[in-house]
Amino acid sequence: MKSIDAEIEQVEQRLAMRKVALAHTAGLTRRRAAKAMVSPLALVGAVGVGFLVAGGLARRKRKPAAPVVAQDTKEQGKGFALGTLAMTAATWFIRSQFGGPVGLAQFVLSKLRERRAPATAAPAQIPR
Repeated sequence: MKSIDAEIEQVEQRLAMRKVALAHTAGLTRRRAAKAMVSPLALVGAVGVGFLVAGGLARRKRKPAAPVVAQDTKEQGKGFALGTLAMTAATWFIRSQFGGPVGLAQFVLSKLRERRAPATAAPAQIPR
């Protein structure tokens, strides 16, 4: 039994050492990459590539064609205009009849209560 425990302990030690070595190597790699990214040569190269890409894109731009208005767009615009007019009319009606949205809500609640009241009332007793 003791030989198995000793083998397990050795394996655990090796795993722990590999974990420490991996963390150390990752830290060194991160530092090297950071230095390479900040090096003057890398910065100059990035600026040069940026200018080349921006210059290439600027040359390829063409004049935009005249906008084409589809029939669907016109129909959508008409629907939007009619919806706006309907909403304006509804708002005017609510304000003139009920004084505003709160008055409308109170009116609707009172009508709902009136409907429920007869249903919950006790049925009339039929004389025998």
